[in-house]
Amino acid sequence: MTSPTPPPLTPEIVTAIVLDPDSPLYPDQITVFCDHCGVENTGEYMVSEDMTRTERLAVARQHLVQNEGWEHTGDGDDFCPTHAGSAA
Repeated sequence: MTSPTPPPLTPEIVTAIVLDPDSPLYPDQITVFCDHCGVENTGEYMVSEDMTRTERLAVARQHLVQNEGWEHTGDGDDFCPTHAGSAA
């Protein structure tokens, strides 16, 4: 089950989260690679300390699929907008 991607966070909201000592969230830089051409997409995503590496990567993948035209397949491949929907 996938939860909906929250709206993008403004710099003010990110600052408030980071400065809140009770917030479990913090920004993490995550890179997703296209398995067809190798292009990289690196972004800052709000994650929590109790998330596994796989769960953190899923946050980035979900954002890229829902907002930037990427494709993530059931077998773990990621495709940039240029190669999404094409046979690898």
